[in-house]
Amino acid sequence: MAGKFLNLDDDDLDPPLAPKIGSGLKSKPKKPRPKADATAVAAAGKAHGFDRSTEVVVPVQAQRRGRPPLNEVMTYWRIYVSAEFREELNKLRDEEGRRLNDVLVDMLAAYRKSKT
Repeated sequence: MAGKFLNLDDDDLDPPLAPKIGSGLKSKPKKPRPKADATAVAAAGKAHGFDRSTEVVVPVQAQRRGRPPLNEVMTYWRIYVSAEFREELNKLRDEEGRRLNDVLVDMLAAYRKSKT
């Protein structure tokens, strides 16, 4: 016990032996991350209808008629068509703003008229 009276043997100038809490986070190396190209992000957003500008934008597509009236009986029908034909139908639908059902009705009428 000699020399221990009133902690005379402690040296306040030495750093503490135990590291401080959280000190490992400061020395942890961070991986560099490349920043996103703002113009590429804006171009990708614009392609899908999202824009950061506050200007009024005129929609490119014509407005579609929307859902059928409530009194019109409709049935879900799944068909398989080629990708090219589907793109042509979608383009026609978007340009004229008509439902695909209306386009198919007109196609059937034109087919029946050509057969007679």
